[in-house]
Amino acid sequence: MLRMLGSRLLSSIPVLIMISIVAFTLLRLSPGDPALLSVGLEAPPEALARARAEMRLDEPIWVQYWAWVTDVARGDFGVSYSDRSPVLDVMAERMPVTAQLAVGALVLIVVLGIPLGVLSALRPNRLTDQVIRVGSLAGISVPNFVVALLLVLTFGWWFPGILPYQGFVRFSEDPLQSLANTVLPALALAAPQIGLVARLTRSSMLEVLGQDYISAARAMGVSERVVIWKDTLRNALLPVVTVLGVQTGFLLGGSVVVETVFGIPGLGRLLVESFTIRDYPVTIGVMMFVAAAFVFINILVDLLYGLINPRIRAGYSAGRE
Repeated sequence: MLRMLGSRLLSSIPVLIMISIVAFTLLRLSPGDPALLSVGLEAPPEALARARAEMRLDEPIWVQYWAWVTDVARGDFGVSYSDRSPVLDVMAERMPVTAQLAVGALVLIVVLGIPLGVLSALRPNRLTDQVIRVGSLAGISVPNFVVALLLVLTFGWWFPGILPYQGFVRFSEDPLQSLANTVLPALALAAPQIGLVARLTRSSMLEVLGQDYISAARAMGVSERVVIWKDTLRNALLPVVTVLGVQTGFLLGGSVVVETVFGIPGLGRLLVESFTIRDYPVTIGVMMFVAAAFVFINILVDLLYGLINPRIRAGYSAGRE
């Protein structure tokens, strides 16, 4: 397991380097001049040139990138162009909000998606199965920003006062109000993924239920509860865990639209705001955080494989994985 963890961590380094190169290049090639936005449209040429020099925008792009990488290697992600605060401080203020939103959405995906998939697999081609399959397909087909707008319309216009649909209260200030503020945006983030997990769980469960060892366990008198929850579900969870790992990364990226719709001051909204004003250090800082989180989550998924499936754990120990 330790050998596998080390190899995954080493292989993630070139991935993050390539992502940083692409993100840095595209950001610098995007229209707009941060120096001009900083000093104003009517600023004299001397002030504009001085601002561009302070932001290193007068240097070639590869020189800018190397200077940025050197600073990041020392733990310095730069200073925000807008308020002159360190980028890490700006991100640290917004990070708990996005983390709470992503965790809430992931809990909804697991709590609703997996049981619905199991229930659908245990009643194939019946009314329950048909309803779950249609609902899952509808959830997958509707983008999360459409779900967010529908939730805002429902709880802001048709049924006001039931759940808050705008703003956010930090958990440290008022835990109950913070959780109430999390319900609707977390549901908007989770809705498409719940349908995907339910359908994947159903198909994986049906495949495992058709295996010979399941029939043998039933023939030997093993209780149906043990067969379903211990033998079948445990083996059916491998593809589900893979999807959950990928979905967790997408939850961080998908929060961009959802946080904007619900007015939540998280990393997603910070990314939109910083890109709008061409605050390059903050923008690329958020982008690299999401990329690093995505890579780290996939490494955790590989570790979970070994915990769920003993054969994979044995392969890790033997050095075959």
